[in-house]
Amino acid sequence: MEKAQPKRDRSVHWLLSIHEDTNANATLFRDGVPVYAVAEERLCRVKYAGGFPSLSVQRCLDTFGLDISDIDVVLPANRHHFLPRMTRKMLPTKEHDYFGVVHKSYLYLQSAMARGGAVAWATERLSEMMLKRRFPQLAPFVDHHTAHAYSAYLTSGFSDCIAVTADNMGDGYSSKIFLCSNGLCDFQYGSTARHSPGQFYGEIAQLLGYHNLMAGKVTGLAAYGDPAAAYETVSKLFDLNEDETGFVTPDLLWRSKRRGPYKALSAFKPEDVAAATQKRLEDIMVRYVQRAAQELGLRDVVLAGGTFANVVVNQRILQLPEIDRIFIHPAMTDQGISMGAGLAHLAQAGMATNQRLKSVYLGPDLSEDSIEQALEEAKIPHERPANLARAVAEELAAKKVVARVSGRLEYGPRALGNRSILYRTDDPSVNDWLNAKLNRTEFMPFAPVTLASHAPACYPNMKGGELAARYMTITFEVSDAMKSRSAGVVHLDNTARPQVIHEEDNPEYHAIVQNFFELTGTPSLINTSFNMHKEPIVCSAQDAVRAFLASGIDRMALGPYLVRQAETPPVPGEENDR
Repeated sequence: MEKAQPKRDRSVHWLLSIHEDTNANATLFRDGVPVYAVAEERLCRVKYAGGFPSLSVQRCLDTFGLDISDIDVVLPANRHHFLPRMTRKMLPTKEHDYFGVVHKSYLYLQSAMARGGAVAWATERLSEMMLKRRFPQLAPFVDHHTAHAYSAYLTSGFSDCIAVTADNMGDGYSSKIFLCSNGLCDFQYGSTARHSPGQFYGEIAQLLGYHNLMAGKVTGLAAYGDPAAAYETVSKLFDLNEDETGFVTPDLLWRSKRRGPYKALSAFKPEDVAAATQKRLEDIMVRYVQRAAQELGLRDVVLAGGTFANVVVNQRILQLPEIDRIFIHPAMTDQGISMGAGLAHLAQAGMATNQRLKSVYLGPDLSEDSIEQALEEAKIPHERPANLARAVAEELAAKKVVARVSGRLEYGPRALGNRSILYRTDDPSVNDWLNAKLNRTEFMPFAPVTLASHAPACYPNMKGGELAARYMTITFEVSDAMKSRSAGVVHLDNTARPQVIHEEDNPEYHAIVQNFFELTGTPSLINTSFNMHKEPIVCSAQDAVRAFLASGIDRMALGPYLVRQAETPPVPGEENDR
């Protein structure tokens, strides 16, 4: 006789929100609170994986013992992103060519959506038709930039503020301004997809030879260049319109690497082009936000969208005389769209609360069984210290590189201690040799994690950015003492991009930094994401062991275990001077 299935507790309200475009992801809400969020790339191990987030959805359900029929509401973000809903093959599998006819055509189509009318109506109905057959509990779509706005507003705790969104494009727009009050976001104005900060920055990244979805490399390179050299040329590519409510870029149809200002940039050094591009992005975005603050009269601002992954832009916005406080959603890229869409739906239903995320560790957990199995299969030396935090701190004090993989995966693009590589901050050469070990090509120095109790002494101008600093989303000027003892994390302009760690955010991770401070007198450690070049941040114990062995990192704190690389005989005449 078949065993009867237990009845679901209908007093609990479950909402599953999904984002199906590039950087696909899913978020599960229980009674209006996000309890699970993960990007598809972390599970399938392909960066920026797009299409329907089938693995993410299944992981959300499995973690809480649910079937899709148990979900009260299935909520898709993006009203007009119908192409990935037709087939995953509609998304590019390689790098987007921002100068190519396919991408330009899609931008034209997206811009048409901003005008509404028959085209916009038809795309939304087509998407609804395709999804309704799979999910009868389907809710109305949430606009892309509205999702970004709610993701930032309803995880900030700011009662009244301005929300600014900016990226490449989404549902016809590249940016929107919202007035946020009483738990709701009220759209004011925006800029269409044809004129886009994300497009501008991505085009320059592509000109310089980088993947345009990894345009942050331009920010790093910019520190080595002179912005004045190419600024006049770059200024022709990105500007504000006359009333400063939107952006202006060259005519989309005629943009080419082989003509006009784009071709002219080939005469400049790459670092000077990067510096000019970074400064132009800062100047325009800062003025755009400033104009909104002056018009709307509010002094707190929340930000979301890939443009605000640019931590220097965020710092300059905080420095505006019109701004008191700033918050950037931890998953400011499209990895945050599913959470934002869910929050928008809940807000409009009167079920959302405006509060800081209780935890940013919302992804897959590590079971001790999976850890032991991965270690056994790899046959690498390990032990279980009675005080793991102290043991890790001692290894770090002894100048060992330690990867930490513990608990649930971080939500968003930043590693915040549970999938991180840790090292001392006092080695100015660390950026070169550690990136080489990880097969990375990076310019920007590593970011520090700093004890909250010591943060004011390290970052004297942090006021107004305290919440943003918890998630490594903004740079601050550093003190002379920080510059002296932590040269490995200080940028050329004397700033750093910290994660300020509070004990309640992650007790075991905090304990490592605290123990390191007690041993060395330094309240900071390097924290960089644990991943190999072109790979997403590690997710599972198997991912971690594979990356550990490939990288040759000295130690790994994997769950409760301290793992060591197998010892190899030293090469005669060579010394490890770390």
